[in-house]
Amino acid sequence: MSTNSEKDCTTGFCAQGPSPFANQPPMGLNLLAKDGPEDILPDWPQVAPELPADAYAIADALWWSRKLGERSARAEDMAFMLQDADAARAVQRALARTWRWWPEGSVPRYWKSGAPQRSAPLVHAPLPEPGVHVGVDVAPAPGTVFSLRGVEGEIALRLGQDVSAADAAALTPDTAAALVDACAVAIEWVDSRWREGLQAPALTLLADGQCHGGLALGPWQDFAPLRQHDWMRQTCTLQINEGPAQAFTGTHSLQDPTWLLAGWLQHVTQHYGTVPAGTVVTTGTWTGCPAVQAGDRVQLQFEGLGTVAWQF
Repeated sequence: MSTNSEKDCTTGFCAQGPSPFANQPPMGLNLLAKDGPEDILPDWPQVAPELPADAYAIADALWWSRKLGERSARAEDMAFMLQDADAARAVQRALARTWRWWPEGSVPRYWKSGAPQRSAPLVHAPLPEPGVHVGVDVAPAPGTVFSLRGVEGEIALRLGQDVSAADAAALTPDTAAALVDACAVAIEWVDSRWREGLQAPALTLLADGQCHGGLALGPWQDFAPLRQHDWMRQTCTLQINEGPAQAFTGTHSLQDPTWLLAGWLQHVTQHYGTVPAGTVVTTGTWTGCPAVQAGDRVQLQFEGLGTVAWQF
């Protein structure tokens, strides 16, 4: 495969052809291949025809990280290869196909969505199903940790009906909550496959699933009593081991976790079509993102909504 490329020094983007070192393994790892890197790396034009050629090296780096179970590339050195969010999402889909994160041809069943405030653009990312623990009291320790064990206390929402593109287009933040049939207390484990961890450039983080490591969902609760819930008065606590429980009240960045539903559903229907009942979105942290260590136990409780824990 050719590695010739011209770089527009003004914009930082490749002007034509695949990016330098596309489809090459990390330095020193060529010996893992029998006859060449193609024996190991996915053939992106075949596996993911929609993946821009300039993004092959990004997909390669993230694929290698998961293959080896360790960080293998600096995102800052490669960020210019991603021209926009669509290219980053194309990397997501290419990796999902190779690692079979959800059934081929289906809408991903688990998502994350959020923003630091209502005036900021929402960011959405599908989540690999093998890393989701549903209805657990205590989630098991992750098999592979790349950068960190960041933990976020969240509320996950589950759709009670199918939502078409036309349905989604008509939604507003005030009406979308009617589509939810259940919620669950959730811990998202935050991790990164890049050497810079969470300090990697924004588009490279998006390509890497928006810093996702895994998700633990507690038992589902009926959402009907919460349709008029005052989320600004909602309290939760996060406890690490036997330390003091940290308390939080009304600390969701959007003031209401259902506020993002309309934007999230419009995004998903645009890219995947009708969203089926049972699809789940976790909605952003109430508790910041403290880092924990191997062996730590994290327990999250939302008053009146339930508890979930993760044994790291």
